[in-house]
Amino acid sequence: MAGIKIHTAETEHVVSTDDLKNHLKITGTDDNDTLDIIRVTVHNWAKNYTQRSLTTQTIQLFIDSIYQADRVIEEGKYVGIDQDINRRSILLPFSPVASVTHFKSYDDSDSATTFASSKYYVSTASSPAKLTLRQGESYPTGLRVADAFEIQYVAGYGGRTDVPADIRNACLLYASHLFENRGDGLDGKAILPPPSAIQLLRPYKIIQFSTNPFRGTASFGGLYSV
Repeated sequence: MAGIKIHTAETEHVVSTDDLKNHLKITGTDDNDTLDIIRVTVHNWAKNYTQRSLTTQTIQLFIDSIYQADRVIEEGKYVGIDQDINRRSILLPFSPVASVTHFKSYDDSDSATTFASSKYYVSTASSPAKLTLRQGESYPTGLRVADAFEIQYVAGYGGRTDVPADIRNACLLYASHLFENRGDGLDGKAILPPPSAIQLLRPYKIIQFSTNPFRGTASFGGLYSV
């Protein structure tokens, strides 16, 4: 099994309050507090919908255990789309990934050992990005029973102006919709994002068919987790 922690949170959002005020043609400051809430809301919506990091943040991925080698195709039944043959790669959720800060393993005394960066390759061309062992290398063994591995990495496009224009535009569209319909939804009906905003985000959405978001990277109780 695996889990994620935010080590360093974002300090910027996809759109600023001034961006929203310019988009909505607002000149005064009376609505600033409302706009501040809305800009955070649309940022989190775009991030959750696309499964991407947008502005820079530092993430820690914890993994209980890792397969030592690629698993060969054997006779018998497979789980189909959940099956991941490449076991030497670790997917890094919430791409894009700018850099890997460190890759550590922990023994049963909770002492950390840093895995040399020369022993693995980080591919940022794929989405999500992945960390793969180089030829002839192997993962440490004899580690603690949970959170045995920690990968810390910097993810996101950069500052808000580095985020793709389509994502920023989608956030502006949804923010406008929320502002114009503020106070609605008290009857229990959801205020859904405009279809045009979703259409702008759809090409950036990372989709996995596996039921395990850390596909093929973790095992539990000696059984494969797929």
